[in-house]
Order: sequence, then C-alpha cells, then structure tokens
Amino acid sequence: MTLLDYIHLDFDTPVLKQLPSPFVSAAFLLHPFVQMPAGWEQEKRKHPSHHMYPDDEEIIQLGNPVSWKSIMQRTGLASFEEVALALSDGWLHKKYAKPILAKKLEAIFQQDLYCPMEDKISIFLIEDILKVLASKGAEFFFYTDPIEEKTEKMNIKKVSPAEIPGLTLCEILLVDEKKEFAFISEYDAYTTLFLSKEENIHTLIKEKRWEAVICDSETMPAWFLPKE
Repeated sequence: MTLLDYIHLDFDTPVLKQLPSPFVSAAFLLHPFVQMPAGWEQEKRKHPSHHMYPDDEEIIQLGNPVSWKSIMQRTGLASFEEVALALSDGWLHKKYAKPILAKKLEAIFQQDLYCPMEDKISIFLIEDILKVLASKGAEFFFYTDPIEEKTEKMNIKKVSPAEIPGLTLCEILLVDEKKEFAFISEYDAYTTLFLSKEENIHTLIKEKRWEAVICDSETMPAWFLPKE
C-alpha cells in the first residue's frame, strides 16, 4: 500500500494497526446533523412522498450544524455509540441492530432536521480540514478517488470548500503534500477518518471543536458496535 492508495480498513483489526507510514494516530470525526430553516422542506417538496435532503450549496447557505451531543440531549441516547447504532440500524446485522435506539432518533426527525452526510466528508468540516492540511506549510494536497482509481493534485488556497464533495463520485482520501495529515470518507458511515503523524491529536481536535472518537490500541473500524 502506498500513501496515496485509498485506505480500506480490515474490520477485524484495530485501526491503529492498519495505518500506513508515516501516520501514528487516528480519530473518527463525527459529521454534524443538518438543521435547515423552518419550512424549508415544505417549500421544496413537490410530492408528499418525495424524500428531501439539502444539497451542499443549500447547506452552506442556509443550514446549521447540530452536534451529536445535542442530539443525545434531545433523544435520551446515552453515547456517541448509541447515536451511531441508531443511524446505522437499517443496514446492521440483526445481532447488532437496535430498533429501540433508532426509534428514539426518528422521534426528533420532524421537517427540516436531517441525518449527517454519509459516504462523503461533511460540508461542515471541509473548511477546517483545508486549514489543517495547510497548517504545516503545505501548499498542495492530493486527493484519491477509489472508484475511478485516480489521484490528482490541487492548490489548497485555490480550492473552495464547496468544490471538495464534487471531486469524486462518493468516497475520497485527502492528504497534504508533506504527508502530515490525511482525511478519508467512509462508505455507509457518518464519519470521516482523520490520520496524523502526531501522537497527540487531542489538542487539534479540541481546537477545531470537532466531535470525535479518538482511536486507542483497541478501537476497531466499526467503533460503535458492542464488543463480543
């Protein structure tokens, strides 16, 4: 595996044991839920059964991020793990599925509140991610598209946050030219995997006010599943 290969994690092995050099630490960044203005969905919907989700431009212009901790307070879900289980209930194996948790989450989904973005990096995180990629003096970043199997180089200062989600069809890996940091979107997940050369990433995560699950030696890729 080279650094610019898309990183597909083995779900039976702890995350930190799978990191390519030079990375030594990792965290799952939690994508915020999306709150649109009151009445937005009613105005946009053309049919009662029409499933609505705002696009990136609408989220940037009109949306507000809602933290997982705020969702926990509204629903009574007790942890990030329970929120993730509730979000993932539709595709989990029945031995892991928690319909009761999913119902608690569904109860607050009135119009204009939406689940976090999945598959792609949340538009709410991208501006800070670009700043982090440039924070060690990098002028460029590389992105890898695992579907088209291509890698491209871009100038950090010349790309806008709104451009990033459109660079690939779905998943994406972003890494700065100095290979200090990497950010990887995950298929069927509401998180972005953050990798760093630094041992202690707590300070940076706190500085950016990201909600995150920081990996220790036992953290698995499916970090929210109960241990067997």
